Amino acid sequence: MGQTILYTAVSIDGYIADSSGNIDFLDHPQFQIPEEDYGYNNFLESVDTIIMGYRTYVQIINFEGEFPYKGKHTIVLSRDENITVVDEEIEVFTDSSIDLLKDLKKKGKKIWIVGGGATNARFHSAALIDEMILTFIPTTLGTGVPLFRDNDNKLHWTTKNVKSYPNGLVQVHLAKASST
Repeated sequence: MGQTILYTAVSIDGYIADSSGNIDFLDHPQFQIPEEDYGYNNFLESVDTIIMGYRTYVQIINFEGEFPYKGKHTIVLSRDENITVVDEEIEVFTDSSIDLLKDLKKKGKKIWIVGGGATNARFHSAALIDEMILTFIPTTLGTGVPLFRDNDNKLHWTTKNVKSYPNGLVQVHLAKASST
């Protein structure tokens, strides 16, 4: 059986972006440590498939440089199948994202849920997220895009690991608790 991991940065008040959808709070000089990637490169290397919502995709393709997930099977969830893709590895998926994720897990894939808040909530509500790696940024945004938008499921999690960094970031690795 495959594995689904939500790996993201989040403000300490629970937002993954500000109210305009911007993530520029991540670029504050305080949070930059030369040569530190917070485990990102090893994590990216370990995944087979990347899933993200359309708004997250648009934000990523507007970053400078080439598409950061080149060489990875990337699925963009959208209601519109005619969106422009910037890489041949990108698939636009317009059907049930819940069925898609269940199918990928049955195929043994290791899947990274990139976001955003609605995508995270949809998979959390369906109890399809197996682990979360959340990097808490010591910033409050006050309002914005929550980690889980419109979430309606209560799940319990166990802490696998916690790592703190000299710049104040704290990374928490959680696993879904068994239902026994």
